[in-house]
Amino acid sequence: MTSACPGNDRGHDAPGPAARLVVHPPDHRGWRRVRYDGQSLGTAYRISDIAVFLAATGMEDAEDFDLTDPAHVDWRGGGPDCWTPPAL
Repeated sequence: MTSACPGNDRGHDAPGPAARLVVHPPDHRGWRRVRYDGQSLGTAYRISDIAVFLAATGMEDAEDFDLTDPAHVDWRGGGPDCWTPPAL
């Protein structure tokens, strides 16, 4: 599958520990599945949804979680600015 947001893909073979938060590639609507510690949190329609999901897990200061830090977030199929459906 090719990303609709080229240049933002992060390889799955990146060195270092695995990120606890995984944001999957945009689906055919541009929505992204979100997992934290292996548990599904839901489907995000925009980046602000992710903070809501993290707060629902009981995380304090979820709105301040750095979603751009690759040590904490594994963005698959495009980074935090990619909410575009994949090209057909």
